[in-house]
Formats: sequence, structure tokens, C-alpha cells
Amino acid sequence: MVSKKKKRELMERIIDLAESVNNREAEPFEVDVPDFLTRLHEVFQEVENSEELLLDIRAILGLSGVISQQEDWIRHKSSMLHFDPMLVSWKVRGLSKKQLANVLVNSWHPIMEMENIAKPGIKEAVEYWRDLEPLSERGVELETEEKAPEEITRDELSEFGFQMDEDVDELIEEKWDELKGMVEDGGQISYWDFIDSESFRETVLNAWLTSFLISYGYASVEINPLEEEITLEPRQERKTDTEKTTSSIPIAISYEDWKERREQNA
Repeated sequence: MVSKKKKRELMERIIDLAESVNNREAEPFEVDVPDFLTRLHEVFQEVENSEELLLDIRAILGLSGVISQQEDWIRHKSSMLHFDPMLVSWKVRGLSKKQLANVLVNSWHPIMEMENIAKPGIKEAVEYWRDLEPLSERGVELETEEKAPEEITRDELSEFGFQMDEDVDELIEEKWDELKGMVEDGGQISYWDFIDSESFRETVLNAWLTSFLISYGYASVEINPLEEEITLEPRQERKTDTEKTTSSIPIAISYEDWKERREQNA
């Protein structure tokens, strides 16, 4: 049972707070209306005289005025599209942890991120460095001296079976006749099909002789970079020195490429 003095103090306090709000001396949301209503409900059962009943009525009317002030305050701020810190704080207090998490996820737009390596990545890196050979043993197979391309010597030419200039001219003429025999008048043939042979040595020799066919005007070469195709077209008559224009088209030939090409055509 609440004493008469405490009942009166409670009701008078509520009335004073309501008047402070009405006189703009206190903010509407500083008054905990639900708590005061609960406490008034508890003491209302113990009202003993008309004076206490009158105080109870004035307290209820005061709280009603506070609620009205809160409503007006919210409507005014909303019409101005203004979020007061107090309103935000009051709204946040009413949200659950799950709701707060959803708000964070929906409003989170980071402009930078930090990536961390996971344990499996660390383990893989450790194994890589542990199994890596020492610096003294790495790259030994790559330690080869690079030499600039040089002109072929007569001694090197002898390895291909000829030594005299007349032999070279004769071989070029034979290669020209071979090209004309493989291609109809005005036709073309694949460069690689023309120089290809059963051995890599013969293939290199054919490529070397074909380069003279092109340089001396016995044949023309056409390169299609999109299709990665090189074609040859023999001329029935050799271009004269005044008609031809010199050009250099380097075409690399490696043993690996030759072997792969032979396997594909097998």
C-alpha cells in the first residue's frame, strides 16, 4: 500500500512536468509517459477522497497534454524532413539487435576493403617456400650465353651438301621448279606445307632456299595475321632487279614447332 504522502507527491510531480512541457521549459520526450501511467494506475485503486481524485484527474490530463505535445513535435519535424538527434536516439532504442544489423547491412557502402589470407593460403605459401630450391641451384639450366644472329659461313653451308655459289643458284632454280610444279598458275600454297620435310634439317634447308625465292623475285609471299596463315605464290618468270622491291619477313622455325606440326599432320 502506497502512503498518502507518496501518492500526492507522484501526482503533483506529474502535473509539474506536464506544465513545464506546456510552457516550453522541457522537451516532450523527456517525460516517460508509459511509466507514469502505470504508476498512476497503481495508486488510483487507493484514492480515498475527492482531493486525491482531483489530483489524479489533473495528472492524467497533464500526461494527455504531453502526448499531444509529442505528436505535434513529430508532425512538425516530419514536415520539415528533419531528423532531430533525440528522435533518432529514441528510434534506435526501440530497435532490436537484428533490426539494427539489417540497417547496418543495407546502409553500409565501404569505399575500400582489406583482404586477409586464410589459413589454407598460408599453409600453401609455407609449403611452396619450403620446397623451393636454393638460389644457388635455381636457373642453372637457363644460364646460356645469348649470341646475336650471324651470317652463315661457307663451312656451315658445306654441312648442307654444297660449297660453290653455282650450287646455291642451281638449288634455288630447282626449288622454284618444285614450287611451280606444286601450284597451278595463279594459285597459292601454304608456306609450311611447302618447306615441310621428313627431317628438321631438310625443313630448315627448304626454308632457307625459299627465302631466296622470295628475295630474288621467283615467288611472292602473303601473310594473313588474323588467320595466322603464310602462303606462297610462284611467278612464271622471275622479276627483274628493276621490278622487285626488297623486303625482309622473319619467320621463326623451331624444332618443337616442326615436331608438333608433323604430329598434327600425321
